Amino acid sequence: MVVTKLVVRVSLIVAVLTLCGYFLWLVKSGLYPFIIALFLAYLLNPAVAHIEQKGFSRSWSIIIVYSVLFGALTLGAIKIVPILIKELENFAREIPSMAATGQQLLEQFQAQYQNSSLPFSLRIAFDKALLTLENELQGFTASIVDGIINSVSYFIGIVISPVLAFYLLHDWREIREKLLLFIPGKWRNQIIIIVRDIDKVLNGLIRGQLLVAFLVGILVSAGLYLLNVRFALLIGILAGLLDIIPYFGAIIGATPAVTLALLHSPILALKVVILFLIIHQLEGTVIGPKILGESVGLHPLSVIFFVFVGGELGGLPGMLLGVPVAAIVKVVFRHLYKLFV
Repeated sequence: MVVTKLVVRVSLIVAVLTLCGYFLWLVKSGLYPFIIALFLAYLLNPAVAHIEQKGFSRSWSIIIVYSVLFGALTLGAIKIVPILIKELENFAREIPSMAATGQQLLEQFQAQYQNSSLPFSLRIAFDKALLTLENELQGFTASIVDGIINSVSYFIGIVISPVLAFYLLHDWREIREKLLLFIPGKWRNQIIIIVRDIDKVLNGLIRGQLLVAFLVGILVSAGLYLLNVRFALLIGILAGLLDIIPYFGAIIGATPAVTLALLHSPILALKVVILFLIIHQLEGTVIGPKILGESVGLHPLSVIFFVFVGGELGGLPGMLLGVPVAAIVKVVFRHLYKLFV
């Protein structure tokens, strides 16, 4: 068998990429500030480029975008953060009483169906299902608390991420040009086309989904406030964040609100369910029931499949990344198919 130069070159590239990937996996715990910075720079680069086209320098364009962004965040924080802190304090204070109320409701429900005429085997099945539900809710609550604690522990990395993003934005073109030098000349144009297609897909997916999640968070908070549901802002923020997950985020985000409302009264819980149905029906009619699948070039069934796969492999982060990764892989395979078929 004759080993050609192409085979050797491809083997070397694969080996180098594998070693780099393994190294990054070993130091992954220290990479999160750079990952956040890269994500932030990717989101802000179109705005920076747009201002730059108006005649401003690259540095001043970044400063203008940063000023507008942090000004808006500061104004929002002045109004929202004190309310959020107060809700978090009240929520932490009332966790024992809410847990006791929930346990009491479960015991009442168990007593009702235990005294009913249901077959014994069916009552046993109900007991197991209730126990599983209780454990799942406890695990879900613990994961949220752990996430908040981890966010606080990563505070330093989160704070320096905008600084790293500034340097990435400032040297964006130089970084791109240097990366292109590592690609063989005859492949360079094709790689540029592939990257542009990936960028086009991720543009619609990431920015569109973030905007939708932001609007959903506002609608949920306002609706719960009008229904006099406690911790409306906290639940709205959580619902907005979870809404980034295609299809399933709406259900997961509604669970805490319905649970808290149920601790107050079944009627209030029903109102909350109706509220979430209206909001997500509105979401579906505004962005279209298939808009996510169309924006990434995937069928809705494929979107659901990759959300499941991502959740199985990486939990909540995997559910968030499943569809973008699948869309990128599809773009790459489409171009490879054109090259070799």
